[in-house]
Amino acid sequence: MGLVRWSQAWRLAIYPRRSCPPAVLSSRLVSVSPSFQRRARQLTLLVVGCAIAAYLNNLLGRRLALMITAFISIIGVVIEITSAVGASARFNQFVVGKTIASIAMGLCVNIVPVYLSETSPASARGLGISLYQNIQASCAFSNCGLIIGVLIASGVVFATSTMNTQSSYLIPMGIQLVAPGLMLLATPFLPESPRWLVLNGRQAEAEVSATKLLGSEAANATEYCEKIRAAYEQEQIVAKASSWADLTRGADLRRLLIAVGIQSLQQAQGSSYMNSYIVSFLVGTGVKDVFPVIMGLYCLYYVAIIAGGFLADISGRRSLMICTAGFCGACLLIVAILTTAYATPTSAVSNASIALIFLWYASFGLQSPIIWTITTESCPTVNREKVLAVATFMGFGVSLLISSVSPYLQDPGYGNLGSKIGFIWGSFSIITVIWTWFFVPEMKGFSLEQLDHLFIERTPTRAFKRYVFEDEIEPVGEHKMDMEDGKKDGADVDVVPAMRKE
Repeated sequence: MGLVRWSQAWRLAIYPRRSCPPAVLSSRLVSVSPSFQRRARQLTLLVVGCAIAAYLNNLLGRRLALMITAFISIIGVVIEITSAVGASARFNQFVVGKTIASIAMGLCVNIVPVYLSETSPASARGLGISLYQNIQASCAFSNCGLIIGVLIASGVVFATSTMNTQSSYLIPMGIQLVAPGLMLLATPFLPESPRWLVLNGRQAEAEVSATKLLGSEAANATEYCEKIRAAYEQEQIVAKASSWADLTRGADLRRLLIAVGIQSLQQAQGSSYMNSYIVSFLVGTGVKDVFPVIMGLYCLYYVAIIAGGFLADISGRRSLMICTAGFCGACLLIVAILTTAYATPTSAVSNASIALIFLWYASFGLQSPIIWTITTESCPTVNREKVLAVATFMGFGVSLLISSVSPYLQDPGYGNLGSKIGFIWGSFSIITVIWTWFFVPEMKGFSLEQLDHLFIERTPTRAFKRYVFEDEIEPVGEHKMDMEDGKKDGADVDVVPAMRKE
């Protein structure tokens, strides 16, 4: 939890602290260029983890994959810690530790959302997946970072920054072991995903797992698993195969494009930039004391994420995505306009820019849980791991691109855009609004099996919300609603997933 922030803070505060005077170290905290190559390397390794996760998740199951991820994370952190022990720091060893930890992050961002989506009821799936955004087990990060991890890491690094002993860097690094350690100990007590067990022919184990998940409704576990099996078998008949090539055809291609688009546009809206270069952005708007502003931003972001998890299941994914993306775009565009109009920001411009950045974080916090909810709901049953792996692979690829080019766009001596770089990210937010309107359907309230049916039937984007199913899981008892008067259109007809039309 918070490995990214701890590692970034460690990189900026630990090795320099052992070799640089305070004045030089202070100047490094607002210089983005020296660190972007390391950030790019970390994102590259995250992409590697995403590629591995598709196979690990599918072959071993969600629970065992989580345990392996936690174990890999612990190994990486231990290597990082031991690199700082002794008379001199061994930076190459630290890089090896970060390499291993970054791969674990890539694994985690593919395993945790799948597990949460498969074990959450349709009515609360948005809130369930938002937990990934709030606490996000072990060692992954998304959007502007693991917000609890960010807050803890930032606070710990700040609290130890005045120490002149090894504790100043061993404490921040050592705390990284807590979350993956707890994850490794707690995961064996979690129920395995019943859907994964059913898909692998382990019906009896699936019923036991479903009993744990359903609690007071344990008597329905057998029926629950049987419905999952029936829907899976029907999709197999339609899909016929589950190879990587199948992602480029039919309903799977549409779902892949939705998942890839939502992950990529998340980064293009400024998420990756804010994660890496928020200090420089704030300095460019005239902020003098950056740390309290950043801590305030993270606290607000966390509150917004919690609210976004609830709103996703109340107002839906599509409308909330459109509204928040539009608001984020407006905030960054106004900041860019202000910094363009005032080359030397006045106190009023600086305060206005800070207020707009706070509003951006609040809006993006509301949006953040929806990103992973839409991504996981877009993944088909047969190719769920593959679609999610490609989506996160592409999302981190865009993040890698942004992290690599941003210093050249922003820094003096290169593009020298400074905070005017908000024109770019704000424009992508507007693109996100348009893209969501035309391509992202409303998936609130449907089971994963019912979503499979709607996509196979090539249901138009804006027609998803017009369908109602009588069963909680299976796509049967389907009714098409008249959106003008809210009444059912036609007689009640039981249906099963239709065969794909050639």
